Amino acid sequence: MKQNRFKKGIITLVFLLSVSFFSVFASATDAYANTQVPKLNVKTKAIVKGKDYALKVYNLSETQTVTFTSLVPKVATVNEEGIVKALAVGTTTVTAVIEDSASDETLVLECKIRVGTPAFHIMLSRQQLDMTVGQRSLLSYMIAPFNTAELPKFSSSDPEVASVSAGGVVTAKSAGTAYIFAQIDNGLFSACSITVTEEEEEAIVPRTFNETEESEENTFADFLINLNSNFTNGDNTSEDTGAEPAQ
Repeated sequence: MKQNRFKKGIITLVFLLSVSFFSVFASATDAYANTQVPKLNVKTKAIVKGKDYALKVYNLSETQTVTFTSLVPKVATVNEEGIVKALAVGTTTVTAVIEDSASDETLVLECKIRVGTPAFHIMLSRQQLDMTVGQRSLLSYMIAPFNTAELPKFSSSDPEVASVSAGGVVTAKSAGTAYIFAQIDNGLFSACSITVTEEEEEAIVPRTFNETEESEENTFADFLINLNSNFTNGDNTSEDTGAEPAQ
């Protein structure tokens, strides 16, 4: 009876310690989350002329407010919600000034903005690619003009065979054929045919040694000895076949 009570006491103690540990851990996690400083979603951004992009500030508290400004408004403007509008080719800096009414502290965040021209041509470096299941490969591309800020949009005709990331990384999923497309805003695109096959395992055949192989190895050894003897005796001429040596 005493032993059962002792076991129950140990179990209860372990349970209480576990609850206390997780409570402290949760409190520490909340405290850490509350101390995270505000930050922008990007520090640099390339935008195509005539396009918009939304800047966002994370980890804002209820007492903090944000004011956005653009250093060169003729290149890009920004409204009070952080929407950047690209107006002309060039560079500017968008500043986010964060003020805290509770502590009177001010934090300044910056994002470098580059405005470029739209793309008018796109070509993938490869038009055909063979892959095995599980393999990954990066599709590089050529885009014009050189100062464009546009990036192609990648897609797959059959993601179950081959999927593609936003950056052009192709992942072979299953055996079959799929087409990967890289398209720009004017509608032009380039395609690459992906053929995926199952990876074949090489069969390992056990090798046995027999008298025939022993005879063949002895014959080969005799051939090497005779060849060495011929070179030693100066008999290193060869039959003239009429073929000219490679230059």
